[in-house]
Parts: sequence; C-alpha cells; structure tokens
Amino acid sequence: MNGGRMADAQSLDDAEHLRSHVLGESELSMDEETDGGTIKISENVIAAVVRKYCLEIDGVVRFASGSIVGGIAGMIAKRNYESSMVIDLADDAVNISVTLVFRFGVHIPDVAQAVQEVVRTRVEALTGKRVQRVNVLVHDLEDPVPLRRGEDSSGR
Repeated sequence: MNGGRMADAQSLDDAEHLRSHVLGESELSMDEETDGGTIKISENVIAAVVRKYCLEIDGVVRFASGSIVGGIAGMIAKRNYESSMVIDLADDAVNISVTLVFRFGVHIPDVAQAVQEVVRTRVEALTGKRVQRVNVLVHDLEDPVPLRRGEDSSGR
C-alpha cells in the first residue's frame, strides 16, 4: 500500500515537471526545509529583485537586449530576462550575471561595483540565500535624453 503512495508522489512530480516544460515555467528554485514545511524560492523571484534594484542605481539606464524585438518583448513581458540576466542556483549559493546599459559619462567601474554590492545585499536580505558572485557586463552606453528648452524634468 505504501508503494502505491510513493508511485503517486512520483507521478505528481512527473506531472509537475511536464507542466513546467509545456508552459515554459521555470522549475529552478532553491528549497529549504523548515519545521513548518518547505520553502521554495524561484529564480523568477531572484530575477525580480535583481531587476528592481539594478534599475534604481544611478548610472544604470536599462538591461541590455540582443535585438529590437528582444527589447520590445522585454518591455511587454516583465519576466523576459533570459537574454540580459543569468541566475545560477548552486547548492546553497546564487551566482548572478547581468548585462546592462550604463549612462554615458559615468565612471563604469564605480557603477558596476555598486551593482554588485546592491544585488548581493538585496538578494541576500530578501531571500536569505548567499550570493557567491555578481558578474556585470556593460553592453553599451547611452546618452541621457536632453531636455528641450522650456521643459522641466517632468516633461512640462
């Protein structure tokens, strides 16, 4: 009888695996067992944290995309980070790589180091997982959009 329950559990695992592949969902997560149950943190959660805090750093313009179509897709689908971010969930650590566009004129090493520090501290604080590495690839530089005469920064 117990063997039947184990087979049912395996069938559920197989069904979940198949569902994630068919729907294109990420099945990668970091699991942690607690007294109250299992906590799973998906790589999508880590990517959302990285995305939010990277874009708040002075000097970071946006995440890089490989093409115009990729850039449009990235604006439409918040979760489309595959071309500009890699989240590697190792045993008990996370390795993160980001490809960014910086503002022209910034001191690139300073902004890149700020990205590394902010990503590391925010991911560790919000997920409880140790960040082993944060790799920053500066893909391009963009000029800030100049203001037209008579406009303030709100566009009026």
